[in-house]
Amino acid sequence: MEPRRIIWRVYHTISLLHTGRLFRHIHWRGDMDIAPLFGVTITTPSPPPPILVFWRTPPVGSYKINTDGCVKDGFASGGGIIRDSSGQCIRAFFSFYGDCTILEAELRAILDGIILAQRLGLSVLWVESDSTLVIHCITKGGGPWHIQATLRHIRHLLALDRDTITHIFREGNQVADLLASEGWDRRCYYEYSSQDLPRRHRSLVQIDRFGLPTVRGL
Repeated sequence: MEPRRIIWRVYHTISLLHTGRLFRHIHWRGDMDIAPLFGVTITTPSPPPPILVFWRTPPVGSYKINTDGCVKDGFASGGGIIRDSSGQCIRAFFSFYGDCTILEAELRAILDGIILAQRLGLSVLWVESDSTLVIHCITKGGGPWHIQATLRHIRHLLALDRDTITHIFREGNQVADLLASEGWDRRCYYEYSSQDLPRRHRSLVQIDRFGLPTVRGL
């Protein structure tokens, strides 16, 4: 336990980790000045280039459900919108879920969207979410025990050989994101028809419908 030996062991271990490429730029955040003392050269990674994100219309005869979940101050909400092959809004909704995790909120929003679509007599569904974890849980299984009942309900309602579930970046899911936030603000369940959709929501729907991109990564 001599000080010099401890210092040497620390120095040697850090050098080994660097040689083995186990250190990343983020590990030295706040300590950039001392990295060279250990023979560690830090290069700032280049940010990824921005990409254009497009919302795509579903094929003729099918319907797309975009959903999103939201958790703020410990309370959760969700929202979603159903659109046809021309990009027109069929119905939109938001809901307040109370005390639950973001994973639960995302799944419950998807479930609410599927139930609403089936209540309207719509089939051949394309579900789209900005959560890769949610999509993995539905299509591959897994996840904590407290979401299993919701997962089973979703799988029971979706025919994965006919219906589709895919990921979209958040920038392409702005209508659902806005509806989820509205559910948190208003703390109730509510549905919009295509006629009474608020102006801001309609504007975002039109942006998607006309194929205008949003930029990710700026």
